[in-house]
Amino acid sequence: MARVPSGCFVAALVAGIASVARAQTPAAPTDTTILQPQEIGTVRVGQTVRGMLEAGDWTMADGTFADIWYVQGQAGQRIVVTLRSSQFDSYLQLLDAAGAKLAEDDDSGGGGNAARITFTLRANERYQIVVNSFGDDIRPGQYTLEVR
Repeated sequence: MARVPSGCFVAALVAGIASVARAQTPAAPTDTTILQPQEIGTVRVGQTVRGMLEAGDWTMADGTFADIWYVQGQAGQRIVVTLRSSQFDSYLQLLDAAGAKLAEDDDSGGGGNAARITFTLRANERYQIVVNSFGDDIRPGQYTLEVR
């Protein structure tokens, strides 16, 4: 009869198998997980995520709420970021890894409250997408963020 490995080794083996299974499972096109206030999320090109601007989020200089999402990009890659909300006037910013503003938009996404940024990335790095509401109207609300 074979000997059973110690509990720690079994736990590590099970965790390793689970992580391989997760790595091979393709992600759903829409992530319905809502970030906790001041949690930074990650979105991939080709993915749509939902979020919520709310009290406790990052606060901009004008007092409005903001969520921050990271996206990994490649030099020369063209991305289109679209933010939609029926509860606030959408405003987007795209920042480089150092936090320098590369682009911003209020109403280019159509439909009145949608923001859209189309940008060709300059370097292989992790970019920041800042989701915010336009102006000094401090309104919480749900949104959808799409990166293509």
